[in-house]
This record gives sequence, structure tokens and C-alpha cells, in this order.
Amino acid sequence: MTAQIFLVAPADADAPSCLTKLDEALAAAPVAAMLIPRGLRSEGSYKALVKSVTHRAQSAGVAVLIEGDPGLVRMLGADGLHVEGGVNEVRAATQALKPDFIVGAGRIASRHDAMSKGELGPDYIFFGPLSGSRDPEQREMARWWAEIMEVPSVLSDPAATAETATAEGGDFIGLGDSLWSAPEGVTARLSAIVKALETSP
Repeated sequence: MTAQIFLVAPADADAPSCLTKLDEALAAAPVAAMLIPRGLRSEGSYKALVKSVTHRAQSAGVAVLIEGDPGLVRMLGADGLHVEGGVNEVRAATQALKPDFIVGAGRIASRHDAMSKGELGPDYIFFGPLSGSRDPEQREMARWWAEIMEVPSVLSDPAATAETATAEGGDFIGLGDSLWSAPEGVTARLSAIVKALETSP
């Protein structure tokens, strides 16, 4: 099974830029989800961004995931919450939002951390950074997880190219920095990555 596309929106982009990049990605392949990181945005600007992006994304079948307080999910009409915190934060999110909304657990520190968070019933475990370079240890943990666990996994590879992209057997591949900055354009870069994923062993 080919991994589905999980986009990590640019951390510093405004709403028009996010929407343009999403449209360019959708021109290349179906997108399962888009995480909108808060980054350094103020609460007000983050809420405005999420509201602007959510309708367009959802109308294209893309689940919108946000960061922050669980109450923001309902308030902003998003599909779920991505939690970069610890076990207690994941527990609080699943209790507040499941089963009506998606909850994902990221910032995995170890195999034990992954299992502890996975036991709380999130919809996915997110391996790797939201931005920056790929992490070999996270890739190894993602491969291990996909081989023995049932909870879906996302392997984030912000630096992915068609030559390096892999989900390590997981359900989703997280794409971000290198996709948005690709000199050949988002559509061409994502098309090449998807083709590589489809033909990889």
C-alpha cells in the first residue's frame, strides 16, 4: 500500500500562500491531511489562518489538523488536534476530542514514549520533526512501529525528495519544507515523490 500524503504547512506562511501551496499539491496527488503548525504566530493570527484554510481544504477532502488547546478544534471547525506534548497532553486531548475528532501524537522521544502515547488511543503516531532535516533515529522507530503496531503512523521527512522519500512502511508520509521551497514547484516535486513511492519496493 502506498503511503498517503500528510502535509505540514509552512510555519511562516499567510493564508493566501497556504491556500496556493495546497492547491498546487492537490494538482499533483490526493492529500489526506494538512497540519497547520502555530509556529510563532499570535493566537489571533493563528485562528484567522486556520479559519481561512479549513473550508478550502475540507472541500477537497483534506483533514485539517491544528495545534493548541483541544477547544480550538471545535471553535475553528478543524478536523483534529496534533499534540507535540507529553503523555498527559495526549491523554487530555483524547479525552476531550475522541471519538468525534482526530488526535495525533508527535514529538516521540523513544520506543517507550511511542507505546505510552499509542496506548491512549490516538489516531496516529507522528515520527520525525515538523521542519528541518530528516532524523535517522525517528525513521528507524517509524519502521519498527509500522512492523508491529496497529495505530497508524506518519513519518515526517521535511527534506524529502523523489530520491529519498520513504514512509518506512507506515500509513502516511509527512512532507513540508523541501516541498514548499522546491525550485521546480510544488506540483512537480510532489508528483515525483508520489511516483517514487508507488514504484518503491
